[in-house]
Amino acid sequence: MVIFLKYFNQYVFYFVAALFIFDVLFAVWIFGVKKNLKKIFKSGNTDMEKVLLELRRNEIAFEEALKEIIKRVKDVEEELPRDLRRVGLVRYNPFSGTGAGGDQSFALALLNESNDGVVVSSLYGREMNRVYAKLIKNGKSNYQLTGEEVQAIAEAK
Repeated sequence: MVIFLKYFNQYVFYFVAALFIFDVLFAVWIFGVKKNLKKIFKSGNTDMEKVLLELRRNEIAFEEALKEIIKRVKDVEEELPRDLRRVGLVRYNPFSGTGAGGDQSFALALLNESNDGVVVSSLYGREMNRVYAKLIKNGKSNYQLTGEEVQAIAEAK
């Protein structure tokens, strides 16, 4: 017992100092928790059960909204292949041998992912302007295509 008291008296200061440091660190942690709780209960509602129930209701509402958004994105993705998104444009002069007209004529191909769509051609002259539209299915048409129309379809692919 005497040996214990000798060592106790010798190291009691260190023991008390360690407990004091532990108490200070614990107090700092408690004040941090208190500060965070004040942020949580800023609205004045200090009932933890009500706060948690409100958080759960919000979570359920966000889950339902997310499901609706996912459904809409899937619908849009299904529609995209049908949209005309591929474009090819060729401008040319149909009267290149005569020197008249300029590059005012064009062939415009508008296709979707399946290479379905339309090619629109415009022949521009000084005294006339003609516009033609031809349906395109799988990159081909039932109508005879001009070289410029074929080139516009190739650019759109």
